[in-house]
Amino acid sequence: MTKLLIITRWYLPAVKSGGTVRSITALVNGLKDDFDITILTSNKDLGATKPYDNIKFDTLLKHNGISIVYISKLNISNIKKYINLVDANVIYANSFFDITTQILMFLKLRGVVKSNIILAPRGELAKGALSIKANKKRFYLTLYKLFNLSKGIIFHVTSKEDLEDIKRHFPKNKIELIQNPKEMSNEVYELPLKRVNELKIVFVSRIAPVKNLLFALDILKNIDTDGSIVFDIYGPDEDKNYWNSCLEIIKKLSTNIDVNYKGFLEPNQISRTLAKYHLFFLPTKGENFGHAIVEAMQVGLIPLISDKTPWQNLEDINCGYSLSLSNKKDFKRAIEESLLMTNEEFLYYSKNIKEYIIKKIDNTENINRYKEFFLSK
Repeated sequence: MTKLLIITRWYLPAVKSGGTVRSITALVNGLKDDFDITILTSNKDLGATKPYDNIKFDTLLKHNGISIVYISKLNISNIKKYINLVDANVIYANSFFDITTQILMFLKLRGVVKSNIILAPRGELAKGALSIKANKKRFYLTLYKLFNLSKGIIFHVTSKEDLEDIKRHFPKNKIELIQNPKEMSNEVYELPLKRVNELKIVFVSRIAPVKNLLFALDILKNIDTDGSIVFDIYGPDEDKNYWNSCLEIIKKLSTNIDVNYKGFLEPNQISRTLAKYHLFFLPTKGENFGHAIVEAMQVGLIPLISDKTPWQNLEDINCGYSLSLSNKKDFKRAIEESLLMTNEEFLYYSKNIKEYIIKKIDNTENINRYKEFFLSK
C-alpha cells in the first residue's frame, strides 16, 4: 500500500484555521482505505498558546484508520525524525510559506528527503495574498528560486486562478488541478423571510487582511438607503490592528446598518448559522476553494464575493455576484439590488444557487482523481 505523508500546520481537532482542515479531513476520509496515511501536524490550533487537551504529543497515534503525529516543537530535528520514521512514497505539503514546508524544503536541499513531494500552496501565491507581509514572502521566494527548490516538485492547485499564479512563478513545474474534496450535506434549511428594503448579511471567515472585511465595511459605508441592513461578522480576530481599523469604519456607518461581531463560529455550527441570513459577503483577495462560500451556497444564500475564487461569472447564471475588487460600485449595486428583492425573487435565486453548487461539487469524481494523482507518483 502506498505510504502518504500529509504535512499540514493544522488538523483536527483544530477549528480556527479555516477551510484547509476541512479539505484535508474530506481527503483523508476518501483515501484512507487505499493509502497508508500519516499526518504530521502541530499540537496547537491557530492563534492558540496552549496545546490540545487529552492528546499525546510527539508520538505516532493511530486514529480512525490513519496515523497522526502532533508535534510540540516544529523544528528541523522533529520533522526530520518523523519523515524518516514514516518513510513515505509521497509527501503532500499544505502551504507554501508555512514553517513546516520551509523545513521540508531545507531537508530536501540537504538530500534528507527522498520521497516525491507534492506541494499545495492553497492560494498563497495569489497577488492579493502576496501583498500581505510582502517583504518576507519576496525574500523567501528569492531563496526558493536561488536554490532551485522547485526542482522535482509537483504543485497541486484547486482552481484555474491558483494554477495561473503557480505558472507565473514556476513555469517549468508540473501542476495538477483537482478541486478540493467537500463532504456534502443533505440537510435542508428554512431561510428567513425576505422583505423589500430588509437584508440580513453575514461574513464568516478569519478577520485578516486577505479576507478583506475592511473592504466590505467600506462598501456598506457608502450605501445610500433608508432600508434596514443587518451585517453580522463571525470569525477569529487574528489580526488585532486590522480589526481595530474595521471598528473605526463601523462607528461611521448609518444607523440603519446594524453591524454585530458574533465571535468565532464552530465548524459544526456554520450551516445552521448561515441559514439565518439572505446574503453571504466575502470580498476575499484570494481563495483556492472557499469552504464558507460553498457552505453558504449549499444553504441557499446569495453569494457576494470577489472574482478571486473558483466561483466565477455568477451573475450570468442568476446565482449571485462574483465581482472585481477594482470596482466598488458593482458591490454597492449588488447590495442595493439584494435589498430590494421580494421574498419570491430571493427564493428563486436561492434555488438556483443550491442547484448550481450541487452540480459543481462531485466528491466521488474528485476522490478518484486524487487516488490516481497520488498513486502515479
